[in-house]
Amino acid sequence: MVDKFHVVRMANEALEKIRKDLRKELTANQRRTLKGDRKILLKRAHDVSDRERLIMETWTGAFPQLLAAYEHKERFFHIWDCPTRRDAEKALAAWIDDIPQGQKEAWKDLVSAVSGWREEMLTYFETDIPITNAFTESINRLAKDKNRDGRGYSFEVMRARMLYTTKHKKKSPQTKDSPFLGRATIAYSMGLPEQEKNFGVDLSTFWRD
Repeated sequence: MVDKFHVVRMANEALEKIRKDLRKELTANQRRTLKGDRKILLKRAHDVSDRERLIMETWTGAFPQLLAAYEHKERFFHIWDCPTRRDAEKALAAWIDDIPQGQKEAWKDLVSAVSGWREEMLTYFETDIPITNAFTESINRLAKDKNRDGRGYSFEVMRARMLYTTKHKKKSPQTKDSPFLGRATIAYSMGLPEQEKNFGVDLSTFWRD
């Protein structure tokens, strides 16, 4: 099933494909102009710093197709900000119709996904609390990583590692009591006579005439 988590990732992958294809056609000097482009392009517009925005503006004239791809990705993300399903349907239709010229191949997989799972995807906008299967996707990713790291594991071993591993669990920090918080402190708080507490060897024993 395709949901928000999945299609957002596909949008980034489409943009990345356009970026890589563009770089193949550039000279070494032109590629230097795009230094750091991947990091910037994968950011959301509201996360781009003023400095990064200035860098992006220098690409407008030289690489208009790259900026067009970035803006198209951002328009797709904005669909998820729509308040109602009706608004989302209109935004999605407009997004498919406005694919930048020459980029239909790059966005083809994403268009196919949102078209094939349109009903399921738009259900996201009908719940009081938006629900995704991001957690399931994350668990699937962990399972694939474990399977890759331990080639040759049987199904039973893989199942046991996924069910009983504790590495993913956050442990509560263990605190140790100060040696100075003993009976003397407790007695003081209760108004009782303090009792002497031995904190080690009496240094006076080391000084003998």
